[in-house]
Amino acid sequence: MPKSAATHPTRQLILLGLLFAFLALTVLAQANPGTELPNRDYGFYAYIGKQIAKGYLPYEDVWESKPPAIFYLNAFALRLGRGLRWGIWLVEFGFLFAAITASYLLLKRLWGIAPAFFGVFVWLWGMDFTLQGGNFTEEYPLTFHFLALILLLELIQNPKHRLFNLTLGLLLSISLLFRPNNAVVEAVTILVFGASLLWKRDWQAFFTAVFWVTLGIVLPLAIASAYFAYHGLFQAMLEASIFYNLTYSATELTATSPLKVGFEFLNLAAWIGLIGYLLVIAKLKDILRSPFLPLFLVLLLGTPAAVFLSDPAKRNYGHYFMNWLPFIALLSAFAFRTFQEKILSKKSIRSSSLIFHPSFPALLSLLIALAFFTLSGRAAAYLKALDRLFTSPERELRSPIAIYVENHTNPGEFVLFWATHPSENFMSHRDAPYSTLFYPMLVDSEISDRLNADFFEDIQRNKPVLVVDMGRLTIPSLDPVKREEQKAMGVYPTRPPDNLDEVLRYIEENYYLEAVIKDKPVYRLYGSVEP
Repeated sequence: MPKSAATHPTRQLILLGLLFAFLALTVLAQANPGTELPNRDYGFYAYIGKQIAKGYLPYEDVWESKPPAIFYLNAFALRLGRGLRWGIWLVEFGFLFAAITASYLLLKRLWGIAPAFFGVFVWLWGMDFTLQGGNFTEEYPLTFHFLALILLLELIQNPKHRLFNLTLGLLLSISLLFRPNNAVVEAVTILVFGASLLWKRDWQAFFTAVFWVTLGIVLPLAIASAYFAYHGLFQAMLEASIFYNLTYSATELTATSPLKVGFEFLNLAAWIGLIGYLLVIAKLKDILRSPFLPLFLVLLLGTPAAVFLSDPAKRNYGHYFMNWLPFIALLSAFAFRTFQEKILSKKSIRSSSLIFHPSFPALLSLLIALAFFTLSGRAAAYLKALDRLFTSPERELRSPIAIYVENHTNPGEFVLFWATHPSENFMSHRDAPYSTLFYPMLVDSEISDRLNADFFEDIQRNKPVLVVDMGRLTIPSLDPVKREEQKAMGVYPTRPPDNLDEVLRYIEENYYLEAVIKDKPVYRLYGSVEP
């Protein structure tokens, strides 16, 4: 074999590895611990992960309304990073790099190199607008979504393959354990695959698939259920991750259509995906004869399902729309391939052998990615973060209020960041005095009523030394004058917890204003001594 032929695959792998790494670095710049503060949800999961690493249990010692996967992944990541958010960032990088790789391999297999690069760029463009600081439950399962679609292609050719069927079930189950809404790709993939076997009346393959896919679904759920049942928390897990969320999802906060909001957040990526979806419909007659018909059916059925299930409560949170990205990736690549066939094929581009050199598309894409990485300022942000990591006592960025709290309390003392800001507890290395991280809970349910009551009991038993009003506009202020202003503005909760006035009165009677840090009032417990 000629030496040049032998080195082409290695060269391509190196170029692709560098390209995918720089793409991941570019998107994850907004999660850079050296230059960015953790967002609210990030703080929930990091704080709970830290508590798990200390031996505490979710749903008992710390409560959050998500299935357990995100908590334990954060616990692992913090152990990896020795307590620093850099461990979380590293895990995010690994998952995103894997998702990029899987999406590229999927798209290349379907439509070739150029459409694959285009599809990857488009979905990452959308992710850059919806990641919102990172460490979200929708972020990590992206890898599983692309793997599920790769498995579908394999199962089209070999439907009785036990390992592929088992893995497809596992991917669905693991996605569910991050957030039930996430599993739309896997669920639609399994349904379409099963329906295709029934259509062919391939009964042996159908029942083989049903057994192994079901086993894959059951195993992670059974393990998680057994673990929490062993600790007497199975019912608590179901309440938090399923029952509470059913009420939460049924309580609409806005009248805005998720379709409209999704297009606003995903920007150009959503419009390119829409073009691809319309082209799939337009070419349906040809697609019906395609060997990849099940995959096209997943696109046709799964795309509207993702739109509907991403934000049923109309919360308008951008990270919800990351669930659209696998569909956008495929639809964008299909649109590019259609354009390529109809227009570019008519051009005389074959005269240039350089364009069709095996390494050229990867090299060109790498140069574009490097240019954007540098010119957008993200390279400089990483250099600043590395300088902080290796030369500063503050190895990652912390908020001024977190630094103040750490310096004005003793280890082991409790601090309440009003309302619901565990990221500040995480950054200040001070535990919250309560297990219910949400307060006030504004969802009308029996679970909320119980947790609101638990919160008040906890802060009376574990008296926080400091209470910091974080100044959220829609949460009642600790300052009575500002509360009246909130009521006049119409942002005061219309259905507050029954014990809210009692909680506010308790804080007013037992705490005095100590300082105001960055417009955030800090109240100290009467009788406590500043270190």
